Amino acid sequence: MSEELFEEFEVGDVIALTEEGDENPRDFRIMYIFDIEDRKYLVLVPVDQEEEEEYEVHFLRYDGTDMLQPIEDDAEWEQVEATFETLIADLEKEEL
Repeated sequence: MSEELFEEFEVGDVIALTEEGDENPRDFRIMYIFDIEDRKYLVLVPVDQEEEEEYEVHFLRYDGTDMLQPIEDDAEWEQVEATFETLIADLEKEEL
């Protein structure tokens, strides 16, 4: 996946992903896209959970290859999660 292709991802887009060990793809909506230290991250929510009060949130890293990568490093995961929580808190403040 080239940088140009990544630029085609937009918040609100639906992408189909197949999890390892599963044959059936699952649709996810891109809820947020953000950068941390020159790395790009997508925040995804399963389309079948969008209307629910509680839903799964998935973080994937885009590293310039043709695949989105799971975050396997604990320190990186904590950094991404903290950035996401800050983003959500800022959005909630704007809604008040």
